Amino acid sequence: MNKKLCSMILLAIVLFAISSGCVDQERNNTNEEITATVKIDFGNGTIDTYEITIKNNTVYDFLLEAAKKGGYAIKSTYYGLYDSMFIDSIGNVENGQDNKYWIYYINGESGSVGSEKQKVENNDLIEWKFETFT
Repeated sequence: MNKKLCSMILLAIVLFAISSGCVDQERNNTNEEITATVKIDFGNGTIDTYEITIKNNTVYDFLLEAAKKGGYAIKSTYYGLYDSMFIDSIGNVENGQDNKYWIYYINGESGSVGSEKQKVENNDLIEWKFETFT
């Protein structure tokens, strides 16, 4: 499956979740600090784990903070049509390599909305995995 097709499928899922009312469309920032664990699995045996406490409480916010701690860049694309971010790369691991893509999980469940829309609660486990999109 090519990169464009996978991106379109993921965006369709996000759009469905937003349009069906399953998603709170407001950014989930708060004045209260939230602590969560972020694991980033690069798909090559390297897994970085960070315990993070921040006030902004979306999966995307936690990814950005983990990237600061790990010293790697995050590349993402905003799709206005879907009002959602799509993660293109974490560090030097870019979508499409070996037919794998960045997918996030929260407490073991795959994300059903864009990472900037998914609220994080205290003690949540956020996992970013570079894996085959099915």
